[in-house]
Amino acid sequence: MEAERALFLVGAFATHAVVGYALVRGFTDADPRLGIALGLFPDVDFWFPAAWGWPFVHRGLTHTPLFAAAIVFGAYVVRRNRSDALAAGLAIGSHLAIDSLSPMGIKWLFPLGTTTGLGVPVHGMVATLLWWTASIGVLLWRTDELPSNRHRSSDSGAASGHDEKLSRRSD
Repeated sequence: MEAERALFLVGAFATHAVVGYALVRGFTDADPRLGIALGLFPDVDFWFPAAWGWPFVHRGLTHTPLFAAAIVFGAYVVRRNRSDALAAGLAIGSHLAIDSLSPMGIKWLFPLGTTTGLGVPVHGMVATLLWWTASIGVLLWRTDELPSNRHRSSDSGAASGHDEKLSRRSD
């Protein structure tokens, strides 16, 4: 594998993990590591043997809303916890949203159709920086994850119930 492709993949995987983490940490009570794991999960298709063919190819079945819905449903059935199911939806949904903004896009209407969705060519360094910035923004807005926000929360005197719950969880 050429160095440029390897660097692109590392950046893409890191972005899926960071965005998944930020969304799960910011909007659910689930373990944020679930956001990392499920933010990366659609790319399990990289390990599918090429001989399997469609839909078991990269950006095939695992990159569809149908697959995301199945994972969310499975998370709820296994865990009986709405927060974990929401976490699954946010993390996998973020992966689909990010990949929708690449030239290859994803198949939003699978199995009804196999044409790709948006396929907007905005994947790259600028888009990656925007996703990371948005993730940091979510962490600042919704949690006490970053040190400067923790300091600001302690100066305010009283935290909301949501902030207190997040503070207890991070301790």
